Amino acid sequence: MDEKNQQALALAFKRAKAKSLKIKELKIVPAMNEDLVDALIIKLSKVKAEDDGKKWESHVKGQRWYIEDLIEFSGLDAQERMDLEYANAFPDTAEEGELTEALESFM
Repeated sequence: MDEKNQQALALAFKRAKAKSLKIKELKIVPAMNEDLVDALIIKLSKVKAEDDGKKWESHVKGQRWYIEDLIEFSGLDAQERMDLEYANAFPDTAEEGELTEALESFM
């Protein structure tokens, strides 16, 4: 499979761009201090709790997963970000023939 699926490529770009902008907004870096990570998780959990009326503690697990994902993503270069998001978007956008071809490459 030499040619990339254009729908998956477009979706990958949109996702990589959104994550990159969020990383920039939150000032996330690959080697963040654990205290800063925890403070950011609590801050975002409280913001989310304001929106849905639940206790902020109920959002900590989800926010931790989100922030840890962004930290890991922040350590990737542009091509690695696109490749990762393309791999995630491909199954959602590919046609059966493309999926079969991709699957055959694992055999």
